[in-house]
Amino acid sequence: MRRGKTLLFLLFVLLLAGGAFYVDFQSVFHWPSINVAGYQNKLELRQGLDLQGGVQFVFQASCPQAHPKCDIQSVMPQVVDNINRRIAQGLAVSEASVRASNDKILVELPGFTDAAQASALLGKTGEMNIIDTGTQGLNVGTTVTPGQYPVRFTGSQLDTNQISAGLDSSTGKPIVTFAFTGPAKSGFATYTAQNVGNFLTITLDNKVIESATIQSEIDGNGQITGIGNITDAQNLAALLKYGALPLPLQPVSSQEIAPTIGQQALEFSIRAAIVGLGMVILFMLIYYRLPGLIADLALILYALLLFAVIKLLGVTLSLPGIAAVILTIGMAVDANILIFERMKEELRAGRTMASAVDLGFKRAWPSIRDSNFSTLITCLILYWFGNNFGATLIVGFAINLALGVLLSLFTAVVVTRNFLHVLQLAGISQHPALYGLPQSALKLPRYRPSERRAQRAGSLALAGGGSVAVAAETSGEAEDVEEDDDTSAASTGNGSNGGTPTSRRAGATNTVSGGEE
Repeated sequence: MRRGKTLLFLLFVLLLAGGAFYVDFQSVFHWPSINVAGYQNKLELRQGLDLQGGVQFVFQASCPQAHPKCDIQSVMPQVVDNINRRIAQGLAVSEASVRASNDKILVELPGFTDAAQASALLGKTGEMNIIDTGTQGLNVGTTVTPGQYPVRFTGSQLDTNQISAGLDSSTGKPIVTFAFTGPAKSGFATYTAQNVGNFLTITLDNKVIESATIQSEIDGNGQITGIGNITDAQNLAALLKYGALPLPLQPVSSQEIAPTIGQQALEFSIRAAIVGLGMVILFMLIYYRLPGLIADLALILYALLLFAVIKLLGVTLSLPGIAAVILTIGMAVDANILIFERMKEELRAGRTMASAVDLGFKRAWPSIRDSNFSTLITCLILYWFGNNFGATLIVGFAINLALGVLLSLFTAVVVTRNFLHVLQLAGISQHPALYGLPQSALKLPRYRPSERRAQRAGSLALAGGGSVAVAAETSGEAEDVEEDDDTSAASTGNGSNGGTPTSRRAGATNTVSGGEE
């Protein structure tokens, strides 16, 4: 039964390693990206602002003039959502970071260098109004005081699916087309039919962007002309499409970060990761020998899986994130060290290889579980802190550290254990010398668990009668009997027949050759 499960798991690990290798080196060998059942992933490594450069903005939100005592905190999620949609469609930056902290919003645009365009799109409230100026035309750029002219239609009445930027087919100049939806569509047609010869004036954030004479009835569709270039037209379309911000924003600061700063640090970080991984592999191989070799294979699998998960999930990799990855390289073998040391103790106690492997993993698990879950709790706290206070570097560190801890648990505990079982099935891991034990430990006879229970039951029978032996054999505490075998045997021998633990152990194993269970 165990043989079948072990071989099946080995096949699963090989497939997992092959998939991770494909994801990691897809760009190197120019393999196709993932496109399955509508799911698309280009398998690109997203670099943070500190690695590839970009633009960083800080905006401060305030209450609109019409509501000077508004609750800013309750509206901030809507502001963040609106800015994210503007960035995704207007700037086409998919890995941007937008975070709110009190009344300030931090916007980071990795790989984006046009600060003027970003500021023009993100810094505007985007409140569009069509006002009635009668026969008076207004120059483009004129500031209109709220309430100075009657507002006939607003941007909230537009059909967002009908807003687009393009070039006029006749003049070749940039335009933005729009259309109203619902009752506003017929209302706009009626208004233009009744005001032929008057001016149709459109304002954005109380500034005139269009003031043209109505030539005829407009059936709910219109266009804005007189735009400087296609980029301005696209920004205007994005503002109209995603509506006005609930709160006006004022730019506090903006800065461009050069990519060369992060790229140099990235090269040094890669070197540090390679050196650190190599030293850990060498140490485990020299000190723990065969288990160390297995741990090294699991560590390489861990590195492949971690990098693949980062690419599949689209995690933005920053310098603190790289530091977390390097940190988890050492943490990935912590569990193996605890397990291997426990296995050595079991082998010194005279247990067989199969029993030592199973007990080593089982009894080291509580320490491994508690230490790793403590780290995960710390990651959760760091993520919450960075998310709520705009510390994006802390967020990247927490995410990569948490991913590393979870994957290291899988490779160090599950994968390593099954690798050792594979070697046992092949019959090449039976000798204690392969585990780095001293010569004195090699002279101990090897005990199967069933034979140790029989020996324990016999010792109890000599000390307290047959009923004690029966109770010992039928109790559910077989593991405790095994765990205390050496100590109990010694005390029983000294108190009943004067024998030594060594003499009883030798007598009980005349037919045992140290083979596996």
